[in-house]
Amino acid sequence: MLVFAITFPISFAQHHAGQQAPTVSFGGGEVTVSTSLVPPDFMPSKNSDVNLNIRFFDISTNVNIQSVTYRVQIFYENQLVANQMFFDKDGELDIKIQPKSDCDQEELWKCTKYQGETDPVVPNAITSSASSKPIIIGPVFFKSGQYTVKTDIIGATNPKTQTSEDITFETSITIPHEQQFLMTSSNTQYSILVKNFQESITNLQYDESSNSIIFQMPFDWKHVEHIDSVKNYFEIPKNFPPFQNVNSFSGTVNGFSILPIDLHYDQYSSKNVNILHFTIDNNELKQLKGANSEMKVVITPDLQSSIINKEILFENGYKAIVSYDSRNLSKELLFSFSFFDSKENLASDIRYGFSVKDPLGKETVNTGSNPSLLGISLPSGVIQKKLMSNHKVRI
Repeated sequence: MLVFAITFPISFAQHHAGQQAPTVSFGGGEVTVSTSLVPPDFMPSKNSDVNLNIRFFDISTNVNIQSVTYRVQIFYENQLVANQMFFDKDGELDIKIQPKSDCDQEELWKCTKYQGETDPVVPNAITSSASSKPIIIGPVFFKSGQYTVKTDIIGATNPKTQTSEDITFETSITIPHEQQFLMTSSNTQYSILVKNFQESITNLQYDESSNSIIFQMPFDWKHVEHIDSVKNYFEIPKNFPPFQNVNSFSGTVNGFSILPIDLHYDQYSSKNVNILHFTIDNNELKQLKGANSEMKVVITPDLQSSIINKEILFENGYKAIVSYDSRNLSKELLFSFSFFDSKENLASDIRYGFSVKDPLGKETVNTGSNPSLLGISLPSGVIQKKLMSNHKVRI
């Protein structure tokens, strides 16, 4: 496991990937379920499998509930595509999904298969553990669109203990759809791939005078209360000349500036492209609310980079690059963690931990939620985490 410390003044640290359901009362506390995919921009046409993470935890302490029996149902639009019980001791269920599109059944769930070890205590449940990961094979996440994950908590704290009644949570997972555009610089065209997590963007243009990406997106501001976030990923060739020495961007929506945390430029995940993440959460969307029925977005590279990088070397020859945007204009900072092996290749299937110190020197260590298996699993080698802080940061 790779362990390192980030030393900076911080008031509170927390990270929720994916979507989080509303809380309910349970065992004297307020609990919820969060769901997420790894990688978050999974495309069935490009990836053979994806990990679905379902976490059941106390919202006030951010601690997982132990020994949980789950019933997980996954729906594509209104069609049931998966339905299975699982047992996980540490409260964080990790399932490998292998999408298959060749289903000849009218009811898609009939084509879905399940693999894994049957739990010795909970009947009909598949065990999820560090040594045994359940697998779902079938028409799950097999095409772009929105999927609903319905999670019933049947038992918790003790695998033999049933809850008085099932606790049900619903979250959504969106598989993006792709669009291809061309951007012209110095009379040369470059292909840009856009992954959309909502409606397709329109009129994407590149303005050579300002080096800006400009596009429009249909958006009904009347329903902003029900929009979790707006998200697009732009895959830009590394040889695109105007962005070769760029590390950070600024942006506007309908003429109003957006927060620096909304634009993250990932230069490590791919050898051929850099990925510009454009993400605006619900709280900021409410502040940007307009009267029209679209978003006009302008994204412009910064003349001077605001990204702070720290390189950390490990005894086994591995290294980590930790970076963040120093423009602290919100209560959240987005940290990027990138891990490389001794041959400078992006590392995969690693476990890592980190610690955070507050202004008084108190240290909070994050080595995962399972005390019997230290470390946070990272299949891809690159991850972004949000740390909440009211103070200036240094690493």
